[in-house]
Amino acid sequence: MKVIHLFLLTLFFFHAPTLLANAPLASLTQSERAWLAENPTIRVGMDSDYAPYEWLGADGHFVGMAVDYLHLMEQKLGVRFEIIKGKSWDEAIEMTKRGEIDLLTSIVQTPERLKHFTFSPPYRNTRTMIVDNGQGHFIGDLKHLASKRVAIEKGYFTQEMLTTHYPQIELVLVGSTAQALRYVLEGKADAYVGDMSAIDYAMWAEGLQGLRFSGQTEFASEHRFAFSKHSPHVASIINKGMASITEEERNAIYNRWIGMRIQQGVKAQTLMLYGAFVGLLALVFGVMYYRLRREIQHRKAMEKHYRHLAEDVLDVIWRTDGELRVTYISPSDERLRGFKAEEVLGTHVFEMFTPEGVEILKVQMRKRAEAEAKGSPIDFARFQVQHVCKDGSLIWGEILSKPERNEKGEIIGYHGITREMTEQKLLQEQIRNLAFYDALTQLPNRLLLTERLHQVHLNNKRESCYSAVMFLDLDNFKSLNDTHGHSVGDLLLCQVAERLKQCVREVDTVARFGGDEFVVLLGGLHEEKEIAERYAENVAQKISKSLCTTYILNAQDQRVEHHCTASIGIVVFDAAKESEDDILKHADTAMYKAKESGKNTICMWGYL
Repeated sequence: MKVIHLFLLTLFFFHAPTLLANAPLASLTQSERAWLAENPTIRVGMDSDYAPYEWLGADGHFVGMAVDYLHLMEQKLGVRFEIIKGKSWDEAIEMTKRGEIDLLTSIVQTPERLKHFTFSPPYRNTRTMIVDNGQGHFIGDLKHLASKRVAIEKGYFTQEMLTTHYPQIELVLVGSTAQALRYVLEGKADAYVGDMSAIDYAMWAEGLQGLRFSGQTEFASEHRFAFSKHSPHVASIINKGMASITEEERNAIYNRWIGMRIQQGVKAQTLMLYGAFVGLLALVFGVMYYRLRREIQHRKAMEKHYRHLAEDVLDVIWRTDGELRVTYISPSDERLRGFKAEEVLGTHVFEMFTPEGVEILKVQMRKRAEAEAKGSPIDFARFQVQHVCKDGSLIWGEILSKPERNEKGEIIGYHGITREMTEQKLLQEQIRNLAFYDALTQLPNRLLLTERLHQVHLNNKRESCYSAVMFLDLDNFKSLNDTHGHSVGDLLLCQVAERLKQCVREVDTVARFGGDEFVVLLGGLHEEKEIAERYAENVAQKISKSLCTTYILNAQDQRVEHHCTASIGIVVFDAAKESEDDILKHADTAMYKAKESGKNTICMWGYL
C-alpha cells in the first residue's frame, strides 16, 4: 500500500505543471487570479497526528481526508499547496494568526477561534463522543463527568468547549488521540471526549481493546478550513474550490478513509489472515494431488489430515459447484446455524440467507460477471450477509470466497470461509445509534437532522420546490421538572415524540434538538409557496392540537396528569435563496416570536 501511495505522489508531482496549466479557473475573479499569479503557493498548516483526517505517514508525507481535498482543489483551481512540516498543532495555529501560514485544515470553529480566523463551511460533521474503559454504567452525557478526569488533546476545540461549558470537569491534556485513549485504559483518566471517527481509527490502528463508547455530547465536530485574516483572497478561492467538489467526490474521500473502515469494521490484518488461511488450503490441496499420483495410501492419510483441519476450525469452510449448490461444508456450520452437513449438501446457497442477503450476493455476482467480461477477473470477494439458522433466528456472517476455474479459465465452482460477526454488527449499530439518535426519545438528533436537511436542500434546488422546517418548544416544561422530577419530564418528552411522529408523513423527519426543543422537517411540499405554506400551517395546527391532549405520566410511585402546549415557529424555504444555517435560524426566531405572543401559538417566518 505504501509503494502504491508513493507512486501516486510521484506521478502527481511530475505532472503538477500540466495540471496547473489546465486547471479550470473560470470561477475565480480577476483579482483572485491576479493574487494567485503573485502567490502561486498557498501555505497550509496541519496536525501531524490526527488520523484519519490528517497525519504524517511513515514516508514523511501527509495523508488523510484533508490532504485528498487539497489534491482535488489543486486540480480544480490551479493552486499549489505547501504543507508546513515540523510544527505542532499549537505552533501551526499561532503561525496562522501571524499570517505565516495561509490556512489550517480539519479545524473546528469556536468563539475564541473566530476572533483570529475566518472559516469555510463544514466539509464533514462528526459526533463528539465519550469513551470509557467499559467498566460500570454508561456515562450518557457530559454532566455525569463532573469532578471526573477527562483526557483531551491539547489545543483541540474540546479543550475550549469543556473549559467554557463544563468547568467542573478536570481536564487531563495530552498530545494525541491515541495517548488519550491509553490514559483511559491505564486508569490515568476516567474518560475521553473527542471526535468519533478519530476515536474509531485510533482504536483500530493502535489495537486498543477494552474501550467503550459510553455516551455522546451536544457538540458536533464540524471539520472546516480556517483562513488567516492576513490572506483574505485565500478564503474566497478555497471556498470556491470546496463548492466545486461534487457529492460523489466527497463520498469517495469519506469511504477511502472512514466510511468503509467503520461500516465494514474489518482490519487489514484480518484480510491477511483470511488470505493466508485460504493459501494454506490451496497448499494442502496441491500436496494432496501430488501425493495421490505417488501412492493411494499416502493420499488417504493426507485426506484425513485435511478433514481434521477443516473440522476443528471455528469458521465454516465450504465449497460449491458452478450452479452454487453446496458440495462440501465443515461441521462448524452446525455450531453456528444448527444444520448438519447432510442437511446442507446439495442445497442452493440462496437457501442459507435472508432475502436481503440473497440480493447482496446477486450484486456480488453481477460485479464479478462484469469484471470477467472486461477481462479483469476478480480473485477474492468479501461481503457480509445475514444467515438463517435452523431455529429461525438470524446471524451475521462475513464471507470470503474464491472462484475455482478449469483449464480454460472458466468458473466451475467456488470455495471459501464464513466467519460469524453478529456481535460486531450489533456494536456497529450501537455506535450508529449513539452518533445519530437521541438516547431518550430515539428520535434523530441534531447531527442526523443536519444531514437530512442538507439532502432536502439539495433536492429542493434540483426540483425547484418548497419545503418547511418547524421549531417547537414545550411551554412551561421546566415547571413540570421542578415539581415532579426529571423522570416525569423524560416520560413527557417520550410521549411528545410519539405524538409528533403520528402527525407527519413517513418521509418527514422529527428530531429532538435538545432539552424540550424539537424540529420537524417537511420535505418537497409544493412548487408554489402559498400552497406549501398552507400545508405546513395545517401540519402545525395538527401538531398543536395533538400536543394539547392530556398526558398520563406514570413514574415509579407517582401518577401525574399533565396538560402541555407548544410554541411553534415555521419557515417555508426556497433552497436557492436560503442557506441551511439561515433556515434553522429563521425557524428558531419564529418560535421565539410565538412564545412572546403568549405561548401555545404558531408563527411563520416572513409574517412576523
